[in-house]
Amino acid sequence: MISQTILAVLSGGIIGLLMGATGGGGSLIAIPLLVYVVGIPVQHATAMSLVVVGYSAAFGAWQQSRHGKVKGRAAVVFSSTGMIGAWLGAQGHKLVPADVILMLFGVLLLFISIWTLQARILKTDQHVDMDCAQHFSWNCAIKAIAIGFGIGLLTGFFGIGGGFVIVPALMFVLGFPIWTAVGTSFFIIALTSIGGIIGHLDVNHIKIELTGLVILGSILGMMLGTHMSKKMKERTLRQAFAILVGLIGLFIIIDNSLRLFA
Repeated sequence: MISQTILAVLSGGIIGLLMGATGGGGSLIAIPLLVYVVGIPVQHATAMSLVVVGYSAAFGAWQQSRHGKVKGRAAVVFSSTGMIGAWLGAQGHKLVPADVILMLFGVLLLFISIWTLQARILKTDQHVDMDCAQHFSWNCAIKAIAIGFGIGLLTGFFGIGGGFVIVPALMFVLGFPIWTAVGTSFFIIALTSIGGIIGHLDVNHIKIELTGLVILGSILGMMLGTHMSKKMKERTLRQAFAILVGLIGLFIIIDNSLRLFA
């Protein structure tokens, strides 16, 4: 039997690989990997996921900032309400049974998969006003604050980074170019995760050594994923990711349906 140590590193590698390739989407599979592969209870896995995703995103933001792909002001404004939403989402998480949380998470994954495969938002040739990317006005800030709060709620409740929403929001609501949106999303995820981590710390014990192993794997995976993203078409990457997320969502729904309704 493969040891938990190896499983933790491998799981982290997969999370980082998808985060680097898609700009944050790897956080969507963090909970399934930690629960079903590494064998961690849902509540503990949620807190650990936020630590791993937050740390990995901070590393990704540092990488992208060296190439000028991170808009710090936009990220801070976006995260100002995101952290509050993440803390509130963490409080809500404590009130819901683990099987129900996983069931809802599976439904979320399935929705994201279908939306990603069908939505025209994936077309990068769509014309968008670039004012927010160049000059972050008050109007841009209001949009970022509203979207940030909603993403924060998802972050705290499910233990996810929200990159699957942040990147399209930056691109098609605020007008960021694709790679600037990806780099900025990493910074937003890192900051927003802090609120969720604080919200979960009072009831969840995070296994430091195991978390460190997952983080190590995620950093290595992120470097590989970032390299892959430059070699493959964005649309191909996102379609493959959407199919993977959909299959994982179906598995989680079926598994927890049997538990809840048996």
